[in-house]
Amino acid sequence: MRTWLLQDGDIVLEQGNVKWVEGREELAQAVRVRLGTRLGESFFTPEMGLDHEQMIGQPFNEDQLRELVLEALADEYRIASVDEIDIQFDRASRTADVHVVMTSVEGEEVEIDVNSSGFEA
Repeated sequence: MRTWLLQDGDIVLEQGNVKWVEGREELAQAVRVRLGTRLGESFFTPEMGLDHEQMIGQPFNEDQLRELVLEALADEYRIASVDEIDIQFDRASRTADVHVVMTSVEGEEVEIDVNSSGFEA
């Protein structure tokens, strides 16, 4: 698949032209967007996203966050398996950095790092 390259949620331009991303990099970008989107936030795909509401006002629970990440990725048809989810939580700032290793349906390993805001850590 091919789509626009995003940086911090914005389309990247180079000399006035849209930059494109495809392959493993596009899948990694799609997963970062999915994890950064609140469940129900997208008008066109309300079932896409991470259920952030489950974490608000609750003590940090690594197992719960891991399960929410798995749920958010479950309907991404290009992911064959999620092989690793590493979560680093900063209690002082109440933010989390999440590292995900997955295998695409093409057999390629794809790694992403996201922080609580959904952008690349």
